[in-house]
Amino acid sequence: MHSFKTLDPDSATLPNLAPYLHPWLRAVVVLGFLSFLSSLTLLLILAFKLIQWQLKSRRTNQFVILIFNLLWADIQQSLAFLLNIEWLRLDSVVVENPVCFAQGWLVSTGDLGSGVWCFVIGLHTFFSVVMDYRLQPRAFFITIVALWTFVYGISAIPIGMHPRDIYVRSGVWCWIHQDLTDLRLWTHYIWIFVFEFGTVLIYAVIYAILIKRIRSGYYTTMEAKRVKAISNLMVVYPIVYVICTIPLASARMAAMRGSAHAPSLSRLCLAGAMITSNGWLDVLLYTFTRRIMIFSDEPPPDDNGIETFSAFWAEKSERFGAACIISSSGHTNADSSNSRRKLSKGLVSMSSENDSAMDLYGQGHNDIKLVTTTHVVSEPARPEDYEAMAAELRKSRPRTPVGRWIEGVLVRDDGGLKKKEKKEKKEKKEKKEKKEKKEKKEKKEKKEKKEKKEKKECW
Repeated sequence: MHSFKTLDPDSATLPNLAPYLHPWLRAVVVLGFLSFLSSLTLLLILAFKLIQWQLKSRRTNQFVILIFNLLWADIQQSLAFLLNIEWLRLDSVVVENPVCFAQGWLVSTGDLGSGVWCFVIGLHTFFSVVMDYRLQPRAFFITIVALWTFVYGISAIPIGMHPRDIYVRSGVWCWIHQDLTDLRLWTHYIWIFVFEFGTVLIYAVIYAILIKRIRSGYYTTMEAKRVKAISNLMVVYPIVYVICTIPLASARMAAMRGSAHAPSLSRLCLAGAMITSNGWLDVLLYTFTRRIMIFSDEPPPDDNGIETFSAFWAEKSERFGAACIISSSGHTNADSSNSRRKLSKGLVSMSSENDSAMDLYGQGHNDIKLVTTTHVVSEPARPEDYEAMAAELRKSRPRTPVGRWIEGVLVRDDGGLKKKEKKEKKEKKEKKEKKEKKEKKEKKEKKEKKEKKEKKECW
């Protein structure tokens, strides 16, 4: 491996950034900051939720934990490109600067981690929605530890082989030396492409299965409309990930064929801006489509499947309604449909807002028969139903910080409150017993006086 002093021009310190690179690099920094801020904000919200759920209900939710891990990977990825602000400040890319090593490490772990967790979330979605299967908690957490061990272990291999000068300038930021093509391929890009292909394949299978179920009548008419919207939503997840990651990965792969195929610095900046957008796009995507899982006051059950998705663009159908049918006394329910065809004269049909109808038959002289039919349909709760229930629950709680604190103290202060309640109950019981004893004593005295009086009269 070359030392910093003998690096080739494409890997050595870039003394001055070309003026045309400044706007490109600023765009990368801005998008990196946006991803870092949004991912960190949602990560802190989820951390608070997970702690709150654990204290309140002693349970969590597997999907929320997977999102938490994805956000942690996105934070590392966005921070890697946010560090380009140092090169803008210096107006050069300095290989000897410690920021160069930190940036190279974060690029390796962030890109790989983002790919791993996008793939795992797709896999979890497939098993929960299609197969209705979830890992046991112990196996689930062991899998998480194993996956992070894989990410950091793979990324540490180049450092173990070249501990002193593995990360050098690679375009307008720092990463693995361009001469180490095998390390670049086998510790990074091969896995990026594997997880890209795997993510696309998983969501394609989910989409195909949902569409097949819709066509086969697996769902009711009302459910089928919603599942159709959700199946379209499944296409969005892999598209966002592939669009963000494929430009930089393909540019680096092209550079491995030789300097003649190396991408321009402006193209690298464009690809960097796209890949660092993974963070804020993931936040938007999962916040809008799985908000029930993320912002629920109570930990959502792990056995929830497709009902946890929210296709916000889908038209909401009317869910409730009533129908009133009025027919003449000579007809029964069985032939009411035939009578509607025959008796067009005198038939009055009034449609309500929710597609209910009133049918009035004017046959006969003075008598009519009024038949009211109520059709009740039961279906699983939707995300908006959970939101409504959560909103109603929040209304019943103190909204100020002081009120919430007092509520929490009252809930947790078991010792003092219970002692006070026990003491009050004991005092009430004692008073009641004294009163009963007094009444018994008075009754006994009255009875004795009465008996004495009767004996005296007898004598």
